[in-house]
Amino acid sequence: MTGRFLRLGIAGLAAAAMLMSIPAAEAADMRAAKKEGKILWYSSLLLSTSQKVCKAFNDRKLGIQCILHRDGSGKLYRRYRTEARGKLFKADVIHTSNIGHFIIMNDKLKFIRPYKPKGVDRFVEDFKTKDNRWTIFRASVMVPLYNTKLVKAEDVPTSWLDFLKPKWKKKLVVADPNYGGFATATMIALSNMFGDDYYIKLRNNKPRTFDSAGATGVLVARGEVLMTTGTVAYGAFDLIKKGEPVKMVIPKEGVPFVASPASVLAKAPHPNAAEVFMDHLFSKDTQQLLADNGLYVGHPDVKYPKAQTPLSALKLLKVDPQEMKKRSKPIRKKFTKIFRGILTEGKKATKKRAKAARKGKN
Repeated sequence: MTGRFLRLGIAGLAAAAMLMSIPAAEAADMRAAKKEGKILWYSSLLLSTSQKVCKAFNDRKLGIQCILHRDGSGKLYRRYRTEARGKLFKADVIHTSNIGHFIIMNDKLKFIRPYKPKGVDRFVEDFKTKDNRWTIFRASVMVPLYNTKLVKAEDVPTSWLDFLKPKWKKKLVVADPNYGGFATATMIALSNMFGDDYYIKLRNNKPRTFDSAGATGVLVARGEVLMTTGTVAYGAFDLIKKGEPVKMVIPKEGVPFVASPASVLAKAPHPNAAEVFMDHLFSKDTQQLLADNGLYVGHPDVKYPKAQTPLSALKLLKVDPQEMKKRSKPIRKKFTKIFRGILTEGKKATKKRAKAARKGKN
């Protein structure tokens, strides 16, 4: 009898040890993350929304501090490449809206390491990747936006081509693709649809250019311009919620769709904390926060605001990730040449105009 109880006691201890070993492995990761103490997040998500995500993480009091560096997709990509050349690896997690950059960072530069955030198995397929090099954190569309106090209803454009009409001369703002993924994808999509001369003709209307697609909506709300040819829909959604006199336009040809990835960086100085933060990004609470702010996400359990147009109701102009990789740099150079007056319809500008452009007079 004693032997039987002894055997049962040993078996019980073994079972208890097995049960304890499961959370112990998880706790070891968390202990390592807490020891690292912080993560640096490079994010192109609008500043106000990025701050909400970071604050929500810090409010969990995990012993890990989220530090945010927010900038445009292009700037973040160039910043990290510059830091990497100097072997100054500061960032832990990167999130931008240029998926082409992620392909380069993964395939060529080896900047990314695989990590599968908790729960993403249940996500919508378009928001996942098979090798877990990145996961789509959020998606949105690029939409024209006008000031309802300054633009009459009958004058509101219904087509992207309407921006080429003379009546919009000096009344528009255009997002510069040199700084952001949304503007890059939009220029590629519209050039594919209307031809290479579309932006040259648009430039002839002398719009302002701005280095942030999201901020162009703010210029419209302030009345500094009548309309933006394209701003991020979630930024427009936020302005509308705040009561600003702005309204979105859905052109009949459709709207550019942009999916924005997030990844753990291979040289992350806080690798365990980076994984904890990635789990936070793709948790239901964070994904719901994004949806509440006008974004589209992959989590199946989020509920969208009634005022938000379902993706299924929109005609989406999608740019293939490989095309983003191939054409991002050429399209940025082309934009610069066009808006400096070096390129005109089908030919080079006159020497005089090109010289003036180089001197910054155009």
